[in-house]
Amino acid sequence: MVLKKLVLILFLTTISLLNPIIAFANIGLDQLKSATDFKLFTPHYSLTSWKLEIKEPYPLDTDRLIAKVRLHYFDKSGSTYMFGIEQHKAIGYKSKRSETIIDVRSKTSATRVIEENFKFDTSGEIVKLNGIEARFDYGTLGGCLRWVQDGTYIEMDSFRLSKKQMVILAKSMIE
Repeated sequence: MVLKKLVLILFLTTISLLNPIIAFANIGLDQLKSATDFKLFTPHYSLTSWKLEIKEPYPLDTDRLIAKVRLHYFDKSGSTYMFGIEQHKAIGYKSKRSETIIDVRSKTSATRVIEENFKFDTSGEIVKLNGIEARFDYGTLGGCLRWVQDGTYIEMDSFRLSKKQMVILAKSMIE
């Protein structure tokens, strides 16, 4: 499970370098917050020293209801990915995943899309964030911190930040 998440984080980081929409922090966030079907949270700690990329939804269309958001934070030069935050409703959110079955003998493959109700992953180390119980999974550097706050699922990932730095950022997001 942790390996799958690390591969996903690496994949998302690579993709972010291919198609970034870099903006200075807070530009577009107010518009984005008003277009989501959940309460969107952003870190307040050291916000001025980062550049923000609204990765998902892409393209950004605030005239439509947004069900999932992924934000990428870069250093102040905009060249080094620091951490990402993904958010969506904690209840009533459906995710889609593709499953491909390859039959080498018959040289065929079949892909199907599976839609599932979101379920919070309770694995990992328990971390307290201003009274909210979160879960942390370690990576080679950094890791993945996830929690539910006011009906919103929040997941923060980083290869550059330590667990302690991620917890400080997460606490700055809790009102």
